[in-house]
Amino acid sequence: MRLKITYEHPEVPVNAFLWTPKARLEPLHVHTSLEIGLCVSGGGWFYFGEKRYRAEPGDIFVVNNQELHIAQSDEAEPSTYIFLNFDPNYLLAEDVRLLLPFAYSPGRFRNHIPGDDPLAGRLAPLIRTVWEELRDRREGCGSMVKSALLQLSVLLLRRESEPVAQEHWRRLVRDFAKIRPVLAFLEERFRDPLDLRSVAERLELGVSASRLSHAFKDATGKTFKDYLQRLRLNEAKRLLMTTDQDVLDVCFASGFQSAATFYRAFQAEAGMSPSAFRERHRVSAIFENSGP
Repeated sequence: MRLKITYEHPEVPVNAFLWTPKARLEPLHVHTSLEIGLCVSGGGWFYFGEKRYRAEPGDIFVVNNQELHIAQSDEAEPSTYIFLNFDPNYLLAEDVRLLLPFAYSPGRFRNHIPGDDPLAGRLAPLIRTVWEELRDRREGCGSMVKSALLQLSVLLLRRESEPVAQEHWRRLVRDFAKIRPVLAFLEERFRDPLDLRSVAERLELGVSASRLSHAFKDATGKTFKDYLQRLRLNEAKRLLMTTDQDVLDVCFASGFQSAATFYRAFQAEAGMSPSAFRERHRVSAIFENSGP
């Protein structure tokens, strides 16, 4: 399901809360906010689409606004997390580069930061600070929350940038700034018939479709067409898991214009037909007996 996140105080578009996942796996979901989760006790698993990570105390999970995901507790020792949800525009207003650690690119994007990673040791106190400040609401809370969240985002940014040659990183930053309006547009309109040229013209980006195509591939690791298809496939999976819509209805509701294209793309992505995916991942049975 796609969750719409609201914030208690719009001037500080950040939510922080303690959460214990259920031992029975619930439906995967996606939401408009970015998210970071710190496992503070217990154990379990964290799912991102077809990926599954074991969760232990101290582990941190980075969630963007595109991947279907959910956490699950170990039945014998339920996990508890501190989760932060925040509006991407909160970071965008400071520095577009701060969104790069959350930009989905399969070659770079890493959801899991193990608790024994030194980076996790630096991020965990910042996550706790945001949670404590929003819980206590003391004088200057908004400034403390923003400061901690910016520090956290910079540390994630450095994790992404350090292994990359500086010239390539500078180009990546430039390209990401160019395509950010396109990503936001696709998030809202991926169900519509779209192509890169018409999107570029509609958004009045001032760059050629050819240049934008190269920038898109460099920044996301995917072509515009493949990126759009990923959004549609995620929506199709969500509908298959959470509704009783006919598969053909799911195809068109997800933005695919052709059933043949949908079936071919779904098989290539999931390794099974849409009907088989639904049977395997129905909300009532999904990974019901899942173990380590």
